[in-house]
Amino acid sequence: MSSQSEKGSLRNTSPEPGLPLRSKLSFGNSSVESFDSMLKYQDDRSSVPRKPKTEGQPALKLFESTLMHERKKSTPITSPKQPEFITISGPTSLAMPSIFDAQPEKITDRIEDEQMRETPEFKRYEDATNIELFYDLFFVANLTTFTEVHEINAVAALKAYAGFFCILWFLWVQVGLFDVRFVQDSILERIGKVCQFGVMIGLAIVGPAFNPEDQDRSTFQSLAIILMISRLVLALQYAAVAYDVWYYLNTRKPLCLVVGANVIAALIYFATFFGFKEDKSHSRTFIVWYITAVIETTANIVISSRWDVLTFKGTHLIKRMSLLTLIILGEGIIAIAKSIAKITEKEDTWNGSLLLTTSTAVVIVYFIYMIYFDWMNREHFGSLREGLWSFLHFPFHLSLVLLVQGAAQFIVWRKVIEVVRFTNERFITAETGFVGRDSLQFAGLLSNVTDGIYAKFSPVSTHTLKETNKAILFIGNAEFNSSEQLQEMGTLFAVIQDSIFDNFGIEPPAIENINPDPNEEFNKNQASFRLIFVYFFVAAGVTLILMDALSFLSRPKPTRGDYSRMLINLLVGVTLAFIATIVNTTEGFKFAQSPWILPTVALAFVLVMVSTYHKVLKK
Repeated sequence: MSSQSEKGSLRNTSPEPGLPLRSKLSFGNSSVESFDSMLKYQDDRSSVPRKPKTEGQPALKLFESTLMHERKKSTPITSPKQPEFITISGPTSLAMPSIFDAQPEKITDRIEDEQMRETPEFKRYEDATNIELFYDLFFVANLTTFTEVHEINAVAALKAYAGFFCILWFLWVQVGLFDVRFVQDSILERIGKVCQFGVMIGLAIVGPAFNPEDQDRSTFQSLAIILMISRLVLALQYAAVAYDVWYYLNTRKPLCLVVGANVIAALIYFATFFGFKEDKSHSRTFIVWYITAVIETTANIVISSRWDVLTFKGTHLIKRMSLLTLIILGEGIIAIAKSIAKITEKEDTWNGSLLLTTSTAVVIVYFIYMIYFDWMNREHFGSLREGLWSFLHFPFHLSLVLLVQGAAQFIVWRKVIEVVRFTNERFITAETGFVGRDSLQFAGLLSNVTDGIYAKFSPVSTHTLKETNKAILFIGNAEFNSSEQLQEMGTLFAVIQDSIFDNFGIEPPAIENINPDPNEEFNKNQASFRLIFVYFFVAAGVTLILMDALSFLSRPKPTRGDYSRMLINLLVGVTLAFIATIVNTTEGFKFAQSPWILPTVALAFVLVMVSTYHKVLKK
């Protein structure tokens, strides 16, 4: 009787408020009723009509949080509730398992909550977002426009090119360092990107007039304001992130440091505005821009390696830098295609040496692509090392862009050298075939040869025709085979050479004289050719050495094979750079005029590739 009353008291009851959702099941037939009620509850839940999911464009918010989770509020952390046990009447053998099940296990909710209280978790993207790729288009447009306007034909032009590339690259990398960690699609983010696009447009406006050796005050002052605006926009973007995660303790100091670094950089750029005076066309104030860009980027990298909130772990920074490398290689392909178009526009005949030069230019670009991406470590290898790896891309990208531009220029120079040699042979044949001693007849012969050359490569300016007629007139009036006549023959040949250079778009460095001496132009063209030879081989060697350094930085534990490969590549790179020193020698200048310039560099990159993958090639 007592057992029946005991069973009767074990009826199913609903859990009291505050207790875990657990049914107090009785034993016997009452347990069936409990399961029936549970099934009925599930049926009732499933019978509730749900709103069908529809795909569409998500609503654009004013501000999109960068956090993976909902932003925490400033509420105190409470201790977890003490475990509550369920009292079940019945046999001990049946009640004990329920008691153990009711005991909560040792969990780390409080520990994880405290960690989340200090450092939040941000949203990460495996690849570059559309807005980042769209921003890259502005970088490409600026680089292409500046390259078109500023031909590297003098040391001053080379310095200006490197300086503007420094400004453009560090602006891109500062925006990129923010985007890979905090980019989101929101109204404020789009406004920030519009401001950055405006900065890029500003660079495109002042870029053509950027010349540190002959400064235009308004151009350099405008550039100072543009750089100031770019850093203020970045400071506001970092400040928005700081506001979003201000609750988390470990986010405040690093984000405030980055915001402060950008504000200080903006103030420095603004201060340089007053350093450019009307009466000073050679002010060195612009050097402050380069120093500031290097320091602020270094500060960003150091802060990122010190605090987890700014870490590059989980970001697509490696892909962003490799994408910029692809963009520069693409610029090289475009430059090569333009050089080919210049040649085919004037002459459609291609000989073996020109085909060799063109094909090896493509080989150089292709093998740089293979070496760079085959040696690259695509995994995260530490925030500091990854930051240094990214920073090292500045000299690498600068040397790479000079290398590909030099390769494209040598294609045109190869054709120009062939045309000049053809012209020289025509004059030598005419001079050796002339048997008389009449200067007028000799001048008429040279005039016929000149007309034949101009018929194929017509002069670009009327000044060329005037100088040509003037030289031929002096040759006809001078005593035959006299020093004056020989000097005028050299002048005539220099005029024709300058006309050929103009036909193929090769411009000498700026000459102050309105009507320059043809011999002066000829000497400047030769100096330009020597400069291209020097920076091409130096850039080739530095590019190879820096690719080696980038590969070493991305490998946490280099092997013996890595060290031996680095040594071989270092020797090859130094050898390529050393070749630049022979251009001022007689044999070196002959080599520079030969068709083996680009094949030499291409062969070096092929040997590096083969030495790296000799095991694969054997298989």
